[in-house]
Amino acid sequence: MLTSKERAYLRGVASTQEAVCFVGKDGLSDMCLASISDALRAREIVKISVLQNCDCDTKSVANEICERLECECVGIVGRKIIAYKLNPKNKNHILKLKI
Repeated sequence: MLTSKERAYLRGVASTQEAVCFVGKDGLSDMCLASISDALRAREIVKISVLQNCDCDTKSVANEICERLECECVGIVGRKIIAYKLNPKNKNHILKLKI
């Protein structure tokens, strides 16, 4: 569970990043979840864009991503989702860099 200060810090880090993964008209497919999982493993924080042609609600997509990938939803801004998952194999953790 993230504290409010950690969430605020992660939102600031994500604000400079571009969206890496996109959820389109097919919704949250297995391929989409696999790419989000790979991006989380590599970066720890990922910005996901829910496209206009997606029939799903952004909040429901965020909840499903976090539930299925066991990650934290840092925030939702419009149609963008910011997800975070700690990678224990990564030596330079994003949250430890701020200290």
